[in-house]
Amino acid sequence: MCGQHGECGHCEGGYTTLIARVLLALVFLIVGFEKILNFTGTAAVIGSTGIAFPEAVTALAIIMEFGGAVLLILGFYTRIAAWVLITFTALATILYHRDTSQAIQLMMALKNVSIIGGLLLIAEYGPGRFSLASVLKRKEQSNEKVSL
Repeated sequence: MCGQHGECGHCEGGYTTLIARVLLALVFLIVGFEKILNFTGTAAVIGSTGIAFPEAVTALAIIMEFGGAVLLILGFYTRIAAWVLITFTALATILYHRDTSQAIQLMMALKNVSIIGGLLLIAEYGPGRFSLASVLKRKEQSNEKVSL
């Protein structure tokens, strides 16, 4: 182990990291897609909480959730995607699940904290070798060797 987050190739995650990325992204992908399909209804729910510009917030939520999930699954700009999803999840927890005196809200808040924990691991260690970023990096290194 080099401690350089995959620079040596030995500590770069394989199938487990790929599966973790897909599983972490799945909830964001599905919920983000549902927001796309029901944009008006989602904006109405967001607006009912008193948040200003609910249509703009809905669009931003879709970009963060759905876009972040796609990037996470592909393993492309993975660390940025993880931080976007961490930010989104933290804000959603604070805005919608702060009444932890209710059992369902406590459960939702704890679920979100657990998701943030998984995303922090991805943000720290990156996408692993089964990712678009890794494929592009190997291609770039291969092209460098050929040009030498």
